[in-house]
Amino acid sequence: MSFFLKVVLKSFLLLSIFFYTHNSIAQFGIGDALKKKAEKLVKDKLMEKTEEKRESYDTLSFNYAIAFLDKTESFENQQKGEGLIKTANFLLRDDEPQTDLEAARDIYDFGRLNYNMGNQFMAETNLKLAKFKYEQISRTNEPNYLKSIGLLGLLYSDMGRYTKAEEFTEKALDGWEKLQGKESIGYLAELNNYAVLQINLGNFIEAEKIIQQLGENLNAEKENEMLPYAIYLNNEAILNQYMGRADEALGLMHECNEIAKESLTEKNSTYLQFLTNRAILEQENGDLETAEKTFQEVLDLQESRLKLNAKNDPDYAHMKSNIAALYVEKGEYDKAEKALKLALEIYEGEFGAEHLTTAGTQSDLGNLYRFLGENEKAESLLQSALYTRERKLSKTHPKVVKSQEDLALWFWANGQMESAQSYFKKVMGTSQEFIKDYFPALSEAEKTKYWEQLKPRFFRFYNFALENYQEYPELLEDFMQYRLSTKGILLSASTALRNAIFSQNDEELTALYEQWLDQKQQLANAYALSDEEIKEQSLNVDSLENATNKTEKQLSVKSEAFSTAYEGRNTDYKALLSRLQPGQVMVEIVQYPIFDKQLTTEHAYAYVILKKGASKPEIVINNKGNLLEKRYYSYYNNVINQKMKDDYSYAQYWKSLENEIGSASRIYLSPDGIYNQVNMNTLQQPNGKYLIQDHDIRYIGHPNDILFEKSAQSAAKQTAFLMGDPNFNSQSIAQLPGTRKEIEDISKYLSPSMNMQKYLSNEANESNLKQVQSPKYLHLASHGYFLEDKQANDNLFGVQLQYIRQNPLLRSGLLLTGAGAEESSGSSQSFNQSNNGFFSAYEAINLNLNNTEMVVLSACETGKGDVKAGEGVYGLQRAFIVAGAESLVMSLWKVDDTATQKLMSGFYRENVQGKAIPDAFRSAQLAMLNEYKHPYYWGAFIMFSR
Repeated sequence: MSFFLKVVLKSFLLLSIFFYTHNSIAQFGIGDALKKKAEKLVKDKLMEKTEEKRESYDTLSFNYAIAFLDKTESFENQQKGEGLIKTANFLLRDDEPQTDLEAARDIYDFGRLNYNMGNQFMAETNLKLAKFKYEQISRTNEPNYLKSIGLLGLLYSDMGRYTKAEEFTEKALDGWEKLQGKESIGYLAELNNYAVLQINLGNFIEAEKIIQQLGENLNAEKENEMLPYAIYLNNEAILNQYMGRADEALGLMHECNEIAKESLTEKNSTYLQFLTNRAILEQENGDLETAEKTFQEVLDLQESRLKLNAKNDPDYAHMKSNIAALYVEKGEYDKAEKALKLALEIYEGEFGAEHLTTAGTQSDLGNLYRFLGENEKAESLLQSALYTRERKLSKTHPKVVKSQEDLALWFWANGQMESAQSYFKKVMGTSQEFIKDYFPALSEAEKTKYWEQLKPRFFRFYNFALENYQEYPELLEDFMQYRLSTKGILLSASTALRNAIFSQNDEELTALYEQWLDQKQQLANAYALSDEEIKEQSLNVDSLENATNKTEKQLSVKSEAFSTAYEGRNTDYKALLSRLQPGQVMVEIVQYPIFDKQLTTEHAYAYVILKKGASKPEIVINNKGNLLEKRYYSYYNNVINQKMKDDYSYAQYWKSLENEIGSASRIYLSPDGIYNQVNMNTLQQPNGKYLIQDHDIRYIGHPNDILFEKSAQSAAKQTAFLMGDPNFNSQSIAQLPGTRKEIEDISKYLSPSMNMQKYLSNEANESNLKQVQSPKYLHLASHGYFLEDKQANDNLFGVQLQYIRQNPLLRSGLLLTGAGAEESSGSSQSFNQSNNGFFSAYEAINLNLNNTEMVVLSACETGKGDVKAGEGVYGLQRAFIVAGAESLVMSLWKVDDTATQKLMSGFYRENVQGKAIPDAFRSAQLAMLNEYKHPYYWGAFIMFSR
């Protein structure tokens, strides 16, 4: 502040005091001496009051770090009237001798002022000086000392000096805990800043723990905590978005906006940033129209706030940069380019070329030019973005990895394959580390969303590798490594967790696991209730889901099962080659979206063929994936169900593999995509024979399954659990008398060597099924069901629509006794849904099938479900594998009751006579082929086994 301004302000303040004291004292005829004394008394009193108020602000006003999807900023939560009081206090004591403590406080205030104005050099100088001053006079227990080091932490975070930022933030946290405790607003402010720092560092799991602690301690009802609570919600939303939880992120942002609106004006820059985050999240959720409206609202408010200076302001640039991404998604490339160029011009003018915010826009504009084929314009922008990010962020930060991938794609497009390969190597290596580090602390739902976010990176690499592996053979090695480590990664995570629970003699872990199973059963029950019933019973399904996820995450962290399992999946394909015997072939099928400057909606299939004696895999590419999945599959499905001759499907699904497979006696088939829904055994060759007649085709979930070594079984007599012919008690659900004969025949074959647990008619119910304990064989004969999402109505098989759509495991299952009871009684379902007759895949996951050699689902469409690339079928197949089954027999279409009974009886007869499970199954199908020529009767069932 200039000397002249100080004099003017001080004169104005003292003149006000003088008039107040003069007017109130003169009427008593008091002389000048007394007037001066009175003025001094008033001034002293004012100084005392301003000092007292100023000290209260020291423990209420803080700078809060705020995370945005492309940058980090901070907001100073000043108290009402704080600026005026501090100015008055400063002026009133201007001619008084200043103590060391007052000097330190003034230096801090000057540093804070410079920080808020963006003067980083002056801010650092004054904050370091304030820190030194407080330490010199041994007043490190002062709030402003802790605020000095905390603000230094924020400053260093802004500058990308994260090691220093972490050091100072941790020191401030420790100081506030000692001074005022963990529930103080000072401690919580620093905790917020520490969480954002961890987000910037890419330490999402640590950030989540911290943010959870913030949520437990902040109170939106308290006036001083309302805005900090909104900031906490924003930061949690951004973290959720980074971790792939887009739905949760958007919900949190809406809540943040509502709270912030009460504390900030609509034109406040922080409020506008919150709105911007909401627009981005709306875009991420696919609601482009709503996102554009929100973006436009932000731009309008921004322009009215800044008027003539709007187009030179970084906040305006931020809005333009973000709406450009929306323009790109809508295909409005000219608008996107114009917006990005304007944003870049503003950022470079305000922050310089080597700033993280500038780098973000350089990256966006560079990628736009790459997509448009303007490679010369793209290179320098992408290189600059990577240079800045590598210098300012950690090596494994997601933004660094993204920049590396951007350049890999640019080099590929520009024909510089060695450079592209080098960058892809870094990107894929770091991505695998992400999976190993982050997956253990996520629930299955969170793992699914995180993998959906990360998976496109692997698909882009698959395109690059499969296009160039012949010229660069090492790409084939990398392709196989990444495929083997990530195929079925979500299924692997679930089975690894369950196996760890059963293999570890840990009482605490087992108790937690049982708690989780109980919570999941409660959820399954709640999903079957109507909204009215949920309200009547005061249930909170969201809270129950959150509690279940929390327990699952605790289990994952404690067991450390996934990391171990994931590392074990990094199998060199040469180990698979060495396990194959003469005459054996492995076919790994890879479904992936085709890359054309970006991933498209067109699919391709790569058939990776491993043969005994070969030094490397053979690759066959089929670019007609969309036809395989739609037109060709529709034809196959129709001719099967209409029992017609199929002269067409073999050419579409198998002919391209013919030369590579040759006369192999056994084919291990690891399917993907539509190959999970077509039974290769049923394809008729041009010579009239079906593939099953020339090849022993064995379906496996993952190539590594051929390495599986079966554990030794107990010498004690083992159990067969058989269930069939349920009493549906329904006019619309047909009884299945053939399943009773099926169960009786199987029992006759197995009873001499095994204990029988047999449940028929009324005993074929959910309660009995859920009591199963690791049988050798589990055989379930009934109706099965699978419902496409589009088939969903308000209540399907006792499960509410909103839950059916969000969880595919609720859309498939088996009908057991009582499935039609509510139809005849007309009564509504009770909360005890554990025996309602609808046994879903969601419930099947909880069965105890540890060491169960085989599960047979002798029902219609038990192999159906939601097919996900690289993950198989989300339905009963997945559920029973997670529950522990080593082999699984299931159907792909509605089956004939009599033919199924004969097939199953023949299967068990062959098994009892000494044939291994897969051999017995194939023999039974070949026998059925002789009796029933059309595959509709014998080909519905496939076996997945290890």
